[in-house]
Amino acid sequence: MTSPEHSERNREFVRALYVASFAGDIDAFPKAMAPDFIADVSPQLPWGGVHRGADEFVNRVLPQLAAAIDFGSMRLESISADGDRAAALLHARTTLGADFWLAEHWVIQAGKLQRLRVFCYDTRSLEAPPAPAAS
Repeated sequence: MTSPEHSERNREFVRALYVASFAGDIDAFPKAMAPDFIADVSPQLPWGGVHRGADEFVNRVLPQLAAAIDFGSMRLESISADGDRAAALLHARTTLGADFWLAEHWVIQAGKLQRLRVFCYDTRSLEAPPAPAAS
């Protein structure tokens, strides 16, 4: 059984990373990642798949995410933790102006981010709207 203090410490650790990231600290999450960090991103996303290490996450995932999501609109709706696991619910607007909901599940070990699993509510909001019919 994990203590409430341990869970709260991990919740605040992850929350602080989001706060720093939203304030413009692009290194907040990468610096907190363990050397053997793994990101398992929903395969429905263009940047989906398993990504290993902070460098791969920064160089392969983040540029594609930034091309699709208006980071300035991203908000942390809620965060909860139980032991070494924390879950965050995020809301943003896509670069096309549609709502986008995202859940991120983190595993924290020894004060480092060990694993991330990303879940999306509806990836259709990332798709370009159909072109208007010719008249």
